[in-house]
Amino acid sequence: MNACQVCLAVALLAAEDQPASQPKAADQLQALHRQEAEKWRMHVDEDRTSEAKLNPNPIYVWTNPTRSDGQNGAVFVWLHQGRPVVIGSIFSHPEMGQRMICHELHSLAPRKLYPQRDASAETWQPQVGVEMLLLPDAPMPGATAPRRLSQMRAISKRFTAHSIDYQKERWELRLLPQPMYRYEKPEGQVVDGAIFAYVTSAGTDPEVVLVLEARNKGEGPAWFYRAIRFSDSNLYVQVDGKEVWNSIRDDKNQLHFNPDHTYRLIRDKSIPELSELVAPAP
Repeated sequence: MNACQVCLAVALLAAEDQPASQPKAADQLQALHRQEAEKWRMHVDEDRTSEAKLNPNPIYVWTNPTRSDGQNGAVFVWLHQGRPVVIGSIFSHPEMGQRMICHELHSLAPRKLYPQRDASAETWQPQVGVEMLLLPDAPMPGATAPRRLSQMRAISKRFTAHSIDYQKERWELRLLPQPMYRYEKPEGQVVDGAIFAYVTSAGTDPEVVLVLEARNKGEGPAWFYRAIRFSDSNLYVQVDGKEVWNSIRDDKNQLHFNPDHTYRLIRDKSIPELSELVAPAP
């Protein structure tokens, strides 16, 4: 055995004696955000006998280094009969030596939703269901899943969006090229669907979420859409250059909720900073 081989063998033996390293920061953050999502129970009926189930893996992971000393988040969906009825972004950021955890949630349920979690936690009480809107001048949904996905990508490009923040600065929102989530063959009248996100150049967190669905109608399937708020800024969405939706902050459309409470932003709690994110002592 030559000198190099001896050095390598010693190094390998030393590595075996070392304790396993702590999870990386990204792993710790993902575990934290999943644990927070798991605390919600999303009931789809007033008697709370039917519950949407959390999809355990995030559909999208994002960062925004320009907000609150660096935000990190994960987007989750809760499914009922194969269709998302809740979309939620669980995110966190450093604050005064701690880590602040926030929950940003929006109903996609066609009827009133009944969310629930620990009695001591801040609640969310949507007042109505969320209606999907018929998309004009859209082709008939394709007969195959690949064809419908191609159509949804093309349709999403017809939509443009921008935001105006609290400093009155305008941000053009960028459509992510791939849907965050695709759901084929759910139960009921939905044939196919996908969730797209529009983000700013400041980070990758969704500001506007667009839901597209092929739904059966009396005369055959057709495309439906819904744009939803996922930001504290004023939001504007256009189809083919014509505004079809906005979310403008006012006395009823506030920082933490919209008028019908289908949107909710909760600054939930502070916890000790995660070990991988604590700066080493000088």
